[in-house]
This record gives sequence, C-alpha cells and structure tokens, in this order.
Amino acid sequence: MRGLAAVLLCLVLASCGQVPPPPEAPASSSPTTDTTTPSLPAPLPPSSTPLPVPTQPVPTLPTPSRALEPGTTVVRGTISAGVESGCLLLSNETAQYLLLGADPAIAVAGAVVEVTGRPDPGAMTTCQQGTPFHVAKTQRG
Repeated sequence: MRGLAAVLLCLVLASCGQVPPPPEAPASSSPTTDTTTPSLPAPLPPSSTPLPVPTQPVPTLPTPSRALEPGTTVVRGTISAGVESGCLLLSNETAQYLLLGADPAIAVAGAVVEVTGRPDPGAMTTCQQGTPFHVAKTQRG
C-alpha cells in the first residue's frame, strides 16, 4: 500500500507545473484565412513648429577660477576633537563647524586652519556637534 501511495505521489508531483496543451480548433470543411491586417497608427505629418525649449537651466561644468562659487564659504578657526570618535570641529568666534572631508594631514586637533567649502545644516551625521561643513580645500591658517 505504501508503494502505491508513493507512486501516486510521484505522479501528482510530476504533473505539477506542466502546462496543458492549447485547445484544438474544431475542424471545418472549408479552410478559412484571416484577411484582416493589423491597424497601425497613421504617421505624424512633418511639423514646422519648433520643439519646446527646456525651462530648466542646463548644468555647466565648473571653470577654474579664483572667485568662489555661489554657496562656497571660507572659514578660519581652531580644530578640536569632537565628542564622537573621528569627528573634527572647527571653532571660531561665531560658530562651530563639523568638518566633513578635511585633509587629515592638516586638520589635526589644536591646529589653526582655513577651510573652503559649503555648510550643510541639513546633513545627517553621527557626530551630533556643530554645523556640517563639506570641505573642498584645507590649508594651514
């Protein structure tokens, strides 16, 4: 009895996943041919109107210049270690900045430096101190 149950189980499992063949069309005495052609959309006529111009400005590549780009700031101050490991803070008379991407050879605790970059008050960090500041250039100050 177990052998019969095992064979039936194998047959049931073997038949799973098989796709049944499509139903056959009934045989007719006269052959039929499909004379319809698929309809395609009509081609668009050539237009003499110009294409729309994008309303947003196209980004340009930065050009080397001595002038600062908009949003770029230069900050001078003293470096100190943050409360969290690996966090560097730049403090001056008016603010405290969390340095992101400063040159580690120059930005060491106790050093007076000048950094160029942009503040990003909305940036999320694990340091939880100071205003995040993305550093583009670090120099001794």
